[in-house]
Amino acid sequence: MITICCNNPCLHEKDGNCTLTHVTSVSQPLKNSCAYFIKKTEKPQQKYSKLL
Repeated sequence: MITICCNNPCLHEKDGNCTLTHVTSVSQPLKNSCAYFIKKTEKPQQKYSKLL
């Protein structure tokens, strides 16, 4: 298991660590940001529908 530190207000962040357990390849990586970032106040469907 790999520990990824995270201090963003992300849905996957808990106690300063990323809790995301499965990732897929990213076709359009974002600069200076996590490709899997979902703001805690957003619903996951909103984030992923923006990418399509």
